Amino acid sequence: MMSVRGVKTGRFRAGTQSRPRVACAVVSLVALAGCSSGGGTPGATSPAGTPTATTTAPPASSSGSPAATGLPEAVFTDAQLVAIINGVGQKRNLQFPAAQDSERMRSGASSGSFPQVSTETTPGECIAFVPENPFVRWADKSVNFAEGVMPIGAQSGPTTTIMVSLRSAEKGAIAKADFGYTDDLASRCSQFDLASTESGRTSTYAVQLLPAPLVGEKPVGEKQYGLMQTTKPKGPGDFGLVGLRVLAGSVSITLNLSVAALNSESEAKPALDAMAGLAEELIDQAMTKPPTVAPLPPNSRSADDLVALFKDVTGPNGNPVTLPGASVIGPVPGFTASAPSSQGASPPCIFNDSAYYGSLVGAVHGQGQIQGATKMDYTVFSVISMPATATPPYPFDTRATALRDCATIQEEMVGSGPRTWSAVSQLNSAIAADSSYAVAYQVSDGTDEWHVRAGARKGTLSVEAGSQTSSLAEAQATADRLAAFFGSVFSNAGL
Repeated sequence: MMSVRGVKTGRFRAGTQSRPRVACAVVSLVALAGCSSGGGTPGATSPAGTPTATTTAPPASSSGSPAATGLPEAVFTDAQLVAIINGVGQKRNLQFPAAQDSERMRSGASSGSFPQVSTETTPGECIAFVPENPFVRWADKSVNFAEGVMPIGAQSGPTTTIMVSLRSAEKGAIAKADFGYTDDLASRCSQFDLASTESGRTSTYAVQLLPAPLVGEKPVGEKQYGLMQTTKPKGPGDFGLVGLRVLAGSVSITLNLSVAALNSESEAKPALDAMAGLAEELIDQAMTKPPTVAPLPPNSRSADDLVALFKDVTGPNGNPVTLPGASVIGPVPGFTASAPSSQGASPPCIFNDSAYYGSLVGAVHGQGQIQGATKMDYTVFSVISMPATATPPYPFDTRATALRDCATIQEEMVGSGPRTWSAVSQLNSAIAADSSYAVAYQVSDGTDEWHVRAGARKGTLSVEAGSQTSSLAEAQATADRLAAFFGSVFSNAGL
């Protein structure tokens, strides 16, 4: 399977895609608190790291540590920061990319689909140690960033997975943005309270600043700070959280790790030590293995452009459409395992998203959904803007032809094996497009429900969607509503 940025293969099918959980899924990669197993659920904008004490980088020495060879001075791009995280992950023998796709998060932040979040501290001046909420940070294009996770145990879980955030800008700019505080203010904010409000719900925490650990008797970077955070008041089963922030030249590092029992500095120390070691690895990766990222083919639409196509567009039932983000399909920066060259289309009568996306390197891609009348009634859709270098036969056209010509189709699903689409029925595709398809089918899941899939392409832009219906008699009406939705998207695109 080709590794691609931002593409979740094997999940774009009617009625089976997990619904988004912003607070504990997307945001958990950058939130300081994470999701508790008990009474209080930490909010999305708990601080991603808070200073406790400052240290000055030691004089250069002959050792091989980052402190000896200097600190990063280059401003790394989003993709290069992703490559740094993934490079460390590969050294740790991870079989999956450790870093998230920054472009998808950036475009999502500009889409307006994320919740409104506010944060306050007591004393108020301690807000200087609380980074902006992730949705604001992601939208800030003056600072480059990448985020991901780094397991530290055999099994991945909240207490064995470090959340990683890297930011990069000119040295003075990143120092001011992420470490713009005085020693006196850090002393006054050795302990403070934090209140985070999301969608009308407020969560409260107690934050204590901690001494940052040394690595090999030396500080990791120019400045470093530790903290411990607990819910206030504590509830049964609530996790605490330990954070570490490091300034290393042009790179700012924020690391967070949940701790099941967190009542003292001694209980925070193992987490801080583990994160200090990871911070050193990240700096070393940036210094000794400068990340290179291959350029992707040009595209007439950016990720932000694709997201903008769906603003004010309503779905088949008149409900708002949500496209939470988009990104460019291509090899994951810094990750080389299981990444064969781009593949052609699947053989006839095989529906394989991995092969399909593998043939679309350089395309801008987004996945979203449309809420129906009930919580479990929703339509999933996918949109692709092919690169300017794309030439016929287009992958979408090959897929459409296969769906029209096959009476039985096998869907290749990543992670759960194949499944058969039976009783495939052709539906009318009521849209003027360069290429289109609409089919109804059933699967052996015991529900007797009918699935409807439809898609259309105009120029280099294609849209596909999947929904469910209770009977074949209703399938054509569903396909017609999907065609009307496609028409709205094409109209927004000026096609």
